[in-house]
Amino acid sequence: MQDWIGKTVGEVLDLCQTRYADVTMVDEPPGKLRAVEIDCVARVPVSRFVLEFDYRPDLFSAARNWPESLVGAQRITAVRNAAEPQAYP
Repeated sequence: MQDWIGKTVGEVLDLCQTRYADVTMVDEPPGKLRAVEIDCVARVPVSRFVLEFDYRPDLFSAARNWPESLVGAQRITAVRNAAEPQAYP
C-alpha cells in the first residue's frame, strides 16, 4: 500500500472499489479532518486502511461534514492498517 502515497484519496477509492458513502472520516480534534478510514473491497480478504493527508484550514468543518470533491482531492502522505494506532499532533 506504500504505492498509494502521493495518490489522491479519490484515486485510491477507485482502486479499492470503495464508495465515498462508505468512508469513515478521521477528524482529531473534532472538525479537523486528517485522514479517512476505508475498507479496500478490491483486496481479498477485504482490508481496512487509514489514508492520512496533510491538514489544511479548508479541511476544518464545525459541522463535521466534508464534500466528496474536497476529500477526494487530498494527496495521501501515509497509509497504515486501521488496527495500528496513530496519534495526531
